[in-house]
Amino acid sequence: MSLVMEDELGIVYVVETAQQFWSELEDIINVKGVPTLQELDSTLKRWLSLCATYHEQYLQSPLQLEHACGLLLDSELFAFHSERMMDNLVETIQSNTDPHNQFMAYSVFLCYGTRRPDVYKSTKRWRPLVPLLMDHVLVDIDAEDETGLYGGHVEEGPVIEVKLRTLSVRLLYEMCRWQKLSQTDLRVFDDSFVDHLFDLVEQTRDAPDETFNHLVIKFIVSLNEQFMVASVSEGPSSSIQDSNNRVLRVLVRRLGTTKTFGENMIHMLNRAERSPDDLCMQLLVLKLIYLIFTTKGTSEYFYTNDLCVLVDVFLREVVDLDDDSESLRHTYLRVLHPLLTRTQLRDVPYKRPQIKYSLESLVRNEDIRDINATTRRLVERCLSGDWCVGLRKADVVSPPASDGGGISVSRSHLGVPTTAQHHQHHGGLKSSRSVENMRATERRGSEISIAGAKAPMAAQVRKGTADSLDTSTFARKNHYAASDTASEAAVARSTVRKDLRKDKDIRSVPSSPVLMEEFGGEGQFLRHKDSVRQRREPPAPPKRRKPPAIPVRTGPHGTTYTTIQSSSPSPLSNHF
Repeated sequence: MSLVMEDELGIVYVVETAQQFWSELEDIINVKGVPTLQELDSTLKRWLSLCATYHEQYLQSPLQLEHACGLLLDSELFAFHSERMMDNLVETIQSNTDPHNQFMAYSVFLCYGTRRPDVYKSTKRWRPLVPLLMDHVLVDIDAEDETGLYGGHVEEGPVIEVKLRTLSVRLLYEMCRWQKLSQTDLRVFDDSFVDHLFDLVEQTRDAPDETFNHLVIKFIVSLNEQFMVASVSEGPSSSIQDSNNRVLRVLVRRLGTTKTFGENMIHMLNRAERSPDDLCMQLLVLKLIYLIFTTKGTSEYFYTNDLCVLVDVFLREVVDLDDDSESLRHTYLRVLHPLLTRTQLRDVPYKRPQIKYSLESLVRNEDIRDINATTRRLVERCLSGDWCVGLRKADVVSPPASDGGGISVSRSHLGVPTTAQHHQHHGGLKSSRSVENMRATERRGSEISIAGAKAPMAAQVRKGTADSLDTSTFARKNHYAASDTASEAAVARSTVRKDLRKDKDIRSVPSSPVLMEEFGGEGQFLRHKDSVRQRREPPAPPKRRKPPAIPVRTGPHGTTYTTIQSSSPSPLSNHF
């Protein structure tokens, strides 16, 4: 059954196809000649009536609706008479109670505001519309119709009340985002209305389309921004109940029933992109989160797992944001300090080394790039928290031990493991006779190395000769070896001494503690020498084979005459 539309001039429209609808729409806005102001007003009303009648059939998708509004905004009506047309839209919304007609008028408002955001800054124009928009938000809708703006069944689509509610929330959000409201203007948003907004967030948490849920959250955080700005002139309040910030006041009263609101705020931050709308949303959400962290009674509003996700978001955004978003980075840093010091994370060490490294990277390499003074101040504030004290103490390394000449005896710069690290590395081996032998040798070598490092003067008295090696060192270490390896240790000691006397290059090694450490310590050097002596000799390389014979010619009876390739003269022999 085709719908019939009759305008105020008595013209009847019967549209049966989409092509016919778009043709009629273009004919209406195609004004010929020099129209009067009354004709322009009548043209706008006919366009609204035609779209209001057939929008459920031919303007079901957002792209179709945006295209229809774009045709109107590109026409002569808005090209030369935009102010008059906007006043006519406001008058139509106030006088016409048809929800379909109001939906189309609000849609034109939204598209025009997308092109010219300054339209949202007109307080005089928006003040009469705010109560009407709030009425659409407060309408009770059945759960069966909670399908979002363009969700639901393809045949029917969402009811007009659902469309109007979603569109009204979006317009209110845009208005709060672009203009500054006074305390008088904010009185219309009372506690019951803010409480209803939190209810909408909880009611739509399981909706398949999360657009409306996130849109309500954006409106709430934009209202919080308006209350914060309006309360700056009045000074800080003594308590939350006395505060004029109705968003925070209602949130405190609903701490146990608004968990979806906090979860989805973090979810929106995590999925935010670099678009202008998302950058603004991040600023608004972070300001409310900062207020929650710094207010007594709400600092532990979020779950611990959600706080860990928030830390991951901060680590990514603080580093990835470009220089054009420096103010947003500063907001992240301002919120990071109470996040780590006033929430559950003050007792949960989650990714603290990564946080410290990311913060320090923001103020690093100041000799080759300019560091913002605010960035430096905020980073220092974050690093001054109790969570970072232990990490900074761990970074303070005590100076390495050195001999009398001031030369370090540490071997870490050579990449050689220390004696303690060597013992720790072999501590997990299974017990066996050969392993005990290795441990006994390691203990003897480590004691010689330690003795050389602690007593450099004793090594100088012995004049650095290998013949004067103190045998008491080995005697003191015998009690560390197992009883079943005593005889093997004695054989090893005698072998080491013989090798030291025979080898002239090694005799000068233990003369200085520094050289002992450079070679890995006297005990470790001797152990290396002993291990090389017991290694099996490598096999001899294979002998070169004679090259195969190459046939050169064939005799008359099939006899093949060959010659050795190596005996033939080289082609280069004629050149020398």
